[in-house]
Amino acid sequence: MSGGGASSSTSLGRALGHGAPAGYALRVEPTRQVEIQLGHMCNNRCVFCVSGQRTEMGEAGPLDASPALRAIEDAFASGHRKITLLGGEPTLQPHFMDVVRRCVDLGFEEIVIFTNGVRTARAEVIDEVLATGGNFTWRISIQGATEEAHVGTTKRPRSFVRILRTLEHLRARGERITVNMCVVQSNYESVGAFPELLLPFDADQLHLDMMRPLDSGERTEADMRAMLPKLSDLAQPMRTMIQGFEAARPGFDVNIGNLPYCVAPDLAPWIHHDGERTDTIAIDGDDQLSKPWNKYLIKRRDKLKKESCRSCLFDDACSGVFETYAQFYGTDELVPVGREALAAADPDRRLLARHLRPLGALLRKSGGPFSVELAELGPDRLSIELRADASNATTFVLHRAGRLAEPVARYRHFDVELATTAEETRAAALHLASALAADGHHAHAPLGPDADPTLARSIRARLRRLRAAAPFVSLEWTEATMEGARCICTLRSEDGGCARLWLGEEAGRATGGYEVVGEPTPALRRGLHSVLDALRPRSTSDARSGA
Repeated sequence: MSGGGASSSTSLGRALGHGAPAGYALRVEPTRQVEIQLGHMCNNRCVFCVSGQRTEMGEAGPLDASPALRAIEDAFASGHRKITLLGGEPTLQPHFMDVVRRCVDLGFEEIVIFTNGVRTARAEVIDEVLATGGNFTWRISIQGATEEAHVGTTKRPRSFVRILRTLEHLRARGERITVNMCVVQSNYESVGAFPELLLPFDADQLHLDMMRPLDSGERTEADMRAMLPKLSDLAQPMRTMIQGFEAARPGFDVNIGNLPYCVAPDLAPWIHHDGERTDTIAIDGDDQLSKPWNKYLIKRRDKLKKESCRSCLFDDACSGVFETYAQFYGTDELVPVGREALAAADPDRRLLARHLRPLGALLRKSGGPFSVELAELGPDRLSIELRADASNATTFVLHRAGRLAEPVARYRHFDVELATTAEETRAAALHLASALAADGHHAHAPLGPDADPTLARSIRARLRRLRAAAPFVSLEWTEATMEGARCICTLRSEDGGCARLWLGEEAGRATGGYEVVGEPTPALRRGLHSVLDALRPRSTSDARSGA
């Protein structure tokens, strides 16, 4: 089994689904997946892989089909619906087609064939698989985006040419293509060429993974040092690769596995550690199939982190570096990513939930009458529940800016949705607004009393129009509170002016006005003009409703 990732993974950016072009849809993966190694026998000699080494040493050969077939049947019976067939090179096993047919007959929803593309350079090999009628994904092991890098890693002169033929056959048949590369010294500089290589073949995904020393077989220290690149050297080639994909096909599913986020925080939307729950059935030292084991739990056992990593905004998502890497290069590259570093690396707030992590600690510290529960609904959404008691909870969801049609608040980098209401909703909104201000979040249209569904309709409607028009020229809307039956909006201008706008309702009719606090500065006058223009009724129905 190779040192690279073998099952599908989800980067932070992929979870966003950002930038996907028209015609491309996010796939829904089966919820339970298993991968099974059919044997170590391989026709490549990848420098990082135990399978090629064992084959070279005469320790890998054809295996009996019966254990693999039983394991596949057991996996399906236990609820798995996606299966990945691994090697070595799985297509070399004499029972390969028996396994494929059994997977199809059982009804696996997706069958992933993880191949080095050597045998599949012959179209008849692919056609024999397709004739079974299964739903296949072809995960092609490309160990370098150029012929020089790939051949230098696989140690097989014509391996790259055969890869190209395989890709041509698969594209011609409309098959789903995904690609895997294990990042080592001999191939990392080539990754910038992947967009040019893969996009003409309509590939769906590229997964790069750091080499895991424990998966590389029996290697000397010199061998290992020759394989392991310094992590900080990877950053620029990876950036070149991402820029190429984003320019040619925005939203292309590329993910970089096990690169510490601090090495290149700007690549965080494309980095992942671990992956979707995967049960692995592997060949042990006696060529016997193992019991299923949790792939990503086991993959963490030879990794470490520094104590200072606890302060990193990516701490819970990052598994650190391999122990062997730390022995060779140390851990000085591991520098916690703080708020300023993340803001510089991710100015568009694709990873909004990461940026807002300190807010959770602040809310809990100043919870007042509320208990606080936060949940990341995705990289760009954060749910905040403020609970007054067992039956009285208000939930807000903070979305990356521009994602909501009618938010109850708008801040520079996010909009606020009122997901649920309760008796204490108005107090909860003010509490959250106070915490956001204390945490340094600039409001275009702050949380206010319109989060309370009992607020007078005309006041709510006008606040909604103000939010839609904000931010106002030269003016900052800093606060919205209630004084009796009136909503008071505090407005401050960039040249020091201040005004209080009030909105009320009497006998079902909208009322309102404003007062200037101190001198009416030029910027304040300009800003108030735009505020009043936003409040002006736009239609007859608005005027009738008092809005």
